Amino acid sequence: MILELIAVTLSCIIMSLYLTAYILNQGVPCSISDTYYRTECKWLFPVCTGVSGVLALVPLLNITPERYQFVAFLIVASILFVAAAPAFKEELTKQVHYGAALTLGLSATLWLILTTGVPYIAIAGAVIAILDRRHILFWVEAGLLYNLYASLIYILC
Repeated sequence: MILELIAVTLSCIIMSLYLTAYILNQGVPCSISDTYYRTECKWLFPVCTGVSGVLALVPLLNITPERYQFVAFLIVASILFVAAAPAFKEELTKQVHYGAALTLGLSATLWLILTTGVPYIAIAGAVIAILDRRHILFWVEAGLLYNLYASLIYILC
């Protein structure tokens, strides 16, 4: 369990550093995926997202009850598809990115409800999104992301 906790913590640190650095330099993005287009280093978004997803894979699958493991798998698979198709404005990768992002949001919400009950941090993100409609998608995504991390770390401790 300690290695799984370390993996999840590293995953959280990577995404937090990426998002914090972006926000400090560019401001709050419209969405997490939008950071791909607004940075000079196009490799940063797919690498940070992909590495974070891979680090969370085993812990997420191991702590999820067997009957819900397909939901955990969908979360990680979706993250990897988003990372593999970061250019959501391009015709070739648009539908892969949008489909994976939608699957990720729905499966993350379902996993949180099935495993931990009420996704309070995700709800807080949605409330912030209502107050800051210009960045609505970012706050919903951030709420889900950090609710997943908080739940994983809590369960692993």
